[in-house]
Amino acid sequence: MSPTITLEDAQRLVGVAIAESQRRGLSTAVAVVDARGDLVIAVRLDGARHYYPDVAYGKAMGAAMWQEPSRVLAQRSATNSVQQRVNRLNGDRIVFAAGAVPLRRDGVVIGAIGVGGSGPDSDEEIAVLAAGDLYHPARA
Repeated sequence: MSPTITLEDAQRLVGVAIAESQRRGLSTAVAVVDARGDLVIAVRLDGARHYYPDVAYGKAMGAAMWQEPSRVLAQRSATNSVQQRVNRLNGDRIVFAAGAVPLRRDGVVIGAIGVGGSGPDSDEEIAVLAAGDLYHPARA
């Protein structure tokens, strides 16, 4: 059986992201997707704008599908016709902005976590913190 993200995993990750957002005094949204980019769980903190869950989900979707942090995807999205086409095929739901990272277990991408609502750098920091040992950044 291949590794996969479980609801329990997703709830734990979301809990860490919520706690960090609250510690920073931020009203964010958090989404966790599976390796295909399908939604497992999404939450919107009190006071967060209504569209933040869609942003978090879109960031996570791209990070899972391309198995790279959404920051990397954002850096090349304007000139990458494949990314643009895949986004259109997915109803333009993918968000090419920093704030999501892929999740790996046993070297296999099992999903991604995305955060929206606090700015790209802060969103990414919260996502990385929440991902914990499931995030393995690329080696330079």
